[in-house]
Amino acid sequence: MIQEDKSRKRWKIGLAVSGGADSTALLVALAGLRDELGFDAAVLHVDHGLRPDSRDDARFVESLAARFGMACRTLHARIRRRPCESIEMAARRTRLAFFARMTRELRLDAIATGHHADDVAETFIMRLARGAGPDGLAGLKPVSRVDGITFIRPLLDMRDSDLRDYLRRRGISWREDSTNADTSILRNKVRHIVLPFLREHLDPRITEHLCKSAAILRGDLTRPDASATTRPAMRRVGNNTPYRLSVEPCTGYVPQTESIGTLPAACEMSRAALAGRTLEVRTWRPGDRIAPTGLHGHSRKLQDVFVTAKVPADARASLPLVCDAATGEVLWVPGYRIAESVAVESRDAPSWRFTLANGNGRRRRPCP
Repeated sequence: MIQEDKSRKRWKIGLAVSGGADSTALLVALAGLRDELGFDAAVLHVDHGLRPDSRDDARFVESLAARFGMACRTLHARIRRRPCESIEMAARRTRLAFFARMTRELRLDAIATGHHADDVAETFIMRLARGAGPDGLAGLKPVSRVDGITFIRPLLDMRDSDLRDYLRRRGISWREDSTNADTSILRNKVRHIVLPFLREHLDPRITEHLCKSAAILRGDLTRPDASATTRPAMRRVGNNTPYRLSVEPCTGYVPQTESIGTLPAACEMSRAALAGRTLEVRTWRPGDRIAPTGLHGHSRKLQDVFVTAKVPADARASLPLVCDAATGEVLWVPGYRIAESVAVESRDAPSWRFTLANGNGRRRRPCP
């Protein structure tokens, strides 16, 4: 009989939720991962009192927390500026003081924020304009310590548009902060004027490329566990198959030459297309189809794919597939192709590299 290891510590995470799309997506994504990843969560909200509708934001966050079964602690603040301090800096100081108090009172191990790739690009531009060096340009980090508080940022690989699409697919609304349109605020000026100009006149993928530069400066692209920061954002679910699926962020795609049945096998899929989806590794089921790249939206029965590849009938039942857990859509037949719906948009588009191997790490020979 297998007994639960009760000595294992269950982490407790504070979720900094303003009610905007990014932090709402953070709450929704992590709510579904509490048991799987072994942590408890409490929602933390600061009502800065700087807008007439800020109380409505607080009520929205409290309702959302209750909907997902989380405790919520709210601070209704009165922001007081110190000499030579901007209102933004005073608000940040107030938030940090609240987070520090909640960390002590609730015994939090870390606080998660909804910072995403667009925040990284905006921060890069603002710090570049101030003449920052490599440390400054590295910008937002997946994990950092500020005033004794550990902050984690699980969504740094996700675009703001991805997070909004994630919420729309789930029918979940969010709050829009009217001050985000105020271009007298530097970050908003970069977001609404500078980056759109650069996107139109310099590089359509300027956001992704700035994020890549920041990641290089902070060492993320060479760190073995870089993909760990995005696992609230995209879940990987197995169904007791004897295979191991690993995921890491990359750019573009590499043509694959494996044969069906050969493991390990690898492929790249679009980050945008996979945003918020739950994936699973499972074996073939009669009736499974795939709409692969190169067939212009037409699908094929996997049985026909196996026949063409001369996969023996008795070997088909054990072949692993990567699928959408919610819809059952077959996204990748290792050694064959990926589905057109998750194809990487271009050679420099953000992608995920999937590697599927046997659980024991041994190489599996192709089917005869």
